[in-house]
Amino acid sequence: MTERPYGFPDHQKVNIIIEGMNTCWKEILHMATLQSFARGQVVDQAADGVYLIKEGCLSYSCYLDSGEKRILYFVGRDSLCNEAGCMIHHKDRVSFEFLTDTQAYAFSPRQFMDTDFVRTYPELSINLSQYIIYKRIYLSHFVANLSNNKPITRVAEILFQLYERDNEITISQQDIGNFLGLHLMTVSRALAQLRSENIIGKITKNKFEIFDVEGLADYAAW
Repeated sequence: MTERPYGFPDHQKVNIIIEGMNTCWKEILHMATLQSFARGQVVDQAADGVYLIKEGCLSYSCYLDSGEKRILYFVGRDSLCNEAGCMIHHKDRVSFEFLTDTQAYAFSPRQFMDTDFVRTYPELSINLSQYIIYKRIYLSHFVANLSNNKPITRVAEILFQLYERDNEITISQQDIGNFLGLHLMTVSRALAQLRSENIIGKITKNKFEIFDVEGLADYAAW
């Protein structure tokens, strides 16, 4: 029995972007093919491949019965995505949208079900199991914590965390609302308050302006 998860950071903050969770999979990059995805490209969960993000970021979204899109979390560098859809061969109503130009290593889903592979690389199988469990726990805890915060705190937190990534990711007001479960008007009011205090400028998919990082961090309670 292992004392701590294979390949997991010793101190994992609850960030909106899950990254650095599967670094041990770099040991078998010779079994993968490097693929490139353009910003804005959408991939269905049932696509034939499990991806380890090398550079970039994507959003994981589900679609409600009403047809509304709901962003559940983001996946960044050195973390896997699409593992669940490939392992259970089930086409769920979910998709991945690449928020930046992204490079990812694609593994064949057959490797994940191969008993010889599991025997040869037991640490990777352990890491994968822990990763899947972590994402379920992460999602429930993140949603619970969000419900305890005011809308402006929730909006400020997502902006602050994205800003920490060297302004690499831009996000629309609609996506902020989808992720936080807030009405678009509520998001607009929160952004208007931050603008009135000259903390932010324009926030769109093409422009991301932060003028007062400390002020934004204060609102985010980060």
